[in-house]
Amino acid sequence: MSSSRMLSPFSAIIININVMLGIGIFINTVELTKRAGAYSFLAYIAVGLLMLPLIISIARLVRIYPDGGFYSYARQELGNAFGFLSGWSYFTGKLGSGAIVLHTAVKLIQHLIVFLQPIPTLALDCLLVIAFVALNLLNMRTGSTIQGIFLVGKMVPVFFVILVGLFLFQPEHLILSPIDFQGIGSSLALAVFAFIGFEVACSISNKIENPQKNAPRVILTSYAIVITILSLYQLIFFGVLGTSLMAKTSYLQALPGFLQVALTSSPLFAAALVKILHLSFAVSALGGSYGTMFSNGWNLYVLAQNQHIFFDKLFTWLNRNAIPVACFIAEGIIILAYLFISNGNQVPLQQLGVIGCIFAYTISVLSLIVGIIRKKHRFPLWIPILGVCNCLLLTTIAVQGILVSGPASLLLFLGLNGLGIGMFWIKKLRSNSLSLS
Repeated sequence: MSSSRMLSPFSAIIININVMLGIGIFINTVELTKRAGAYSFLAYIAVGLLMLPLIISIARLVRIYPDGGFYSYARQELGNAFGFLSGWSYFTGKLGSGAIVLHTAVKLIQHLIVFLQPIPTLALDCLLVIAFVALNLLNMRTGSTIQGIFLVGKMVPVFFVILVGLFLFQPEHLILSPIDFQGIGSSLALAVFAFIGFEVACSISNKIENPQKNAPRVILTSYAIVITILSLYQLIFFGVLGTSLMAKTSYLQALPGFLQVALTSSPLFAAALVKILHLSFAVSALGGSYGTMFSNGWNLYVLAQNQHIFFDKLFTWLNRNAIPVACFIAEGIIILAYLFISNGNQVPLQQLGVIGCIFAYTISVLSLIVGIIRKKHRFPLWIPILGVCNCLLLTTIAVQGILVSGPASLLLFLGLNGLGIGMFWIKKLRSNSLSLS
């Protein structure tokens, strides 16, 4: 396959980081500090270690089935129906996450750029979705370059805080603060969702050069990089501002407070820099949304390849860049449908993304356990068993969120999967009738 149609391991790592390292790193800054104080950064490290069995299990599945994705992982041991459920729930759920991230970015951009404020937010959402669909129809190398540009944009505020904060860091802010283990425990629920997205490389594993060797490395490397960045950002932010960070009402007040310390003699410059860095926050969110669309369309392509969805020939048609055009157009339509139906309501779409991912994780790791028990795979059984425990923990947190916010996201998830199951069985019955005739 042409090099322009393949991704280098470095490009795949950029894509993974681009999706994982979303706007959550900025939104969590104040709330984590309120819960866990000076040692709020430990929440990221704790979750990173806690989730490691799940990440290792998924990385192992990528190594075993480098041309697969969530459909293939489940199908191999549990059958086509479970494979379809895993791939379909991930595809539809992940787009809910991509939709709300894009909408959040647009609202922040409108807040910062005055002349965009009279334009309806949903209208701007439409323009960006159309642009993202068009960009995704280019070749893989071009797409990875666009991912790199987004990553640079989102890393501007992160590196600014880390590098400047190293010179302003006051160790006494940590030394004089007791460790609040209960607060760290309560902050885990916030921190855990910063790691959703590590699996993006699964969707594009067959587009990575030498996938059996490189795709697992992409997952583990990007995971380690994100843990490091999240922990450092949170640690240094508190090390500069101390307990005054707890007094902020939202993440939008955190950066101005940081710049007041960093640029005490230049308040006008600090105010201008705040707008620039907040714009980088928006770029961060847009990069995550684009990265989701960039990778997730291939999940629909795999389902079409295996003739589990309607119009499978349409969805498997490739343009000259070897891109399944209809899959990415379908992504755009679904994202816009989500936004118009929810009117941009953050909670149900965000939770839909989480539920879809957790469902796919769980089925995939159970499939790995079955493969090990059947002696098809040589791998320590205790790792995927702990991976299932990770999934149960994620499910518990998701259920708690549903109980607080209402059942809208769960009903949407069940409805979409009901439609998918209906489509799967209709296609199966048609295939069986044709084979009998």
